[in-house]
Amino acid sequence: MAWLLDRLYNECAPIYDTVAMRISRGHWFLWGQAVLPYLQSPVLELGCGTGHLQAVLARDHITAWGLDRSARMLRLARRRTTSLMNGDSRAIPCPDATFARVVAVFPAPYISDPRTLAEVRRVLQVDGRLVILLSAGRHNVRLHPIWDALTNAGWELETPDCTVAGTNIHLIIGTPHVSHV
Repeated sequence: MAWLLDRLYNECAPIYDTVAMRISRGHWFLWGQAVLPYLQSPVLELGCGTGHLQAVLARDHITAWGLDRSARMLRLARRRTTSLMNGDSRAIPCPDATFARVVAVFPAPYISDPRTLAEVRRVLQVDGRLVILLSAGRHNVRLHPIWDALTNAGWELETPDCTVAGTNIHLIIGTPHVSHV
């Protein structure tokens, strides 16, 4: 799976949007906007991909930065925004307590990595939140590895009800426990 994702995010980056739209029957980017009510400036988007959410945040005057490991994805994202950083979620190139929100939309398995979660905690401001759009359709977020990773790392979790275009959207809103900071 990791090999396939690496190909999709790198060599196949130019067809990423087409693949996403076909998989979702045209709803991928609409589903991605389900995170908007849970965001406040400044925002860091992990795995910003081709920059669709970054463009919406800019349109809505929300200060945001996008981070992605794939230089090819970032080249595509630069058509929509310039607030981008090439980097790894396990070593976020930002100072401590920089962001009110960190968001990840349909993240790859990197989101469960303890180093990613430690970095997210580090760059969040006091009272900051991690917002994850995990999936769309019929799923139980409590059975996903990210649920265990977050609870084991000491995060309080909420799962707000959300429906977009007739599809259940599975969000996780995480707040780090003060005792783990």
